[in-house]
Amino acid sequence: MDCTLTKPISIQSFSRSIAADGRAIIARADGGRWRFFVQSSELALIDIEQQGTLGSFKSKQRYIAAQSAIEIQGQGAVEIHCNNLSSSTAADVETWNAEYLPGGLEPVYFAEDGLTTPASAAYGAMGSFGGYPAPFTNHCRLYVSAQVRLKAIAPNGNEIFLSGVQAVDERYFIDLDTPQGYKFEIRESVSGSGINYGLVWYRD
Repeated sequence: MDCTLTKPISIQSFSRSIAADGRAIIARADGGRWRFFVQSSELALIDIEQQGTLGSFKSKQRYIAAQSAIEIQGQGAVEIHCNNLSSSTAADVETWNAEYLPGGLEPVYFAEDGLTTPASAAYGAMGSFGGYPAPFTNHCRLYVSAQVRLKAIAPNGNEIFLSGVQAVDERYFIDLDTPQGYKFEIRESVSGSGINYGLVWYRD
């Protein structure tokens, strides 16, 4: 008779108020399969540290835009930390332990219609989330009624992308990688009263 005792797998998630420029553990698992929802009130960087018999592996990292959320899943022992990237405001970070999805994370779509760029060729935040991707998304398709200019701003404040949307097959659209934590701005190419556009944010 096998009397071996199996230790229950522990999967934990925590909600934290993380001080400006602070760091805190927000989830951990000592094995098994896990999935977590994480949302933050401030721009944050998530460190996912897999634990092995020889120690910790290099962290996988994911940004979360302010007032946004991400979903992560995996298996095995892990510790997940959150770094508040605001130097002035505490971040309210909430984490939920959810059921693992064997087929992988499900697709996410969020459509926005009836948007207009600022007049006089001024840059404005792209979309309805302050220029950041919709929660849980990391790509978008942008549809415009005329040529526009785009730029992206990295989490450290540097401008790292500048491009225009050109006509393709008599349509104006562009597919963009829009990772959480990167801010996108849009303007009309020629000064006028603004250009109408629409967005479909998605996660592949």
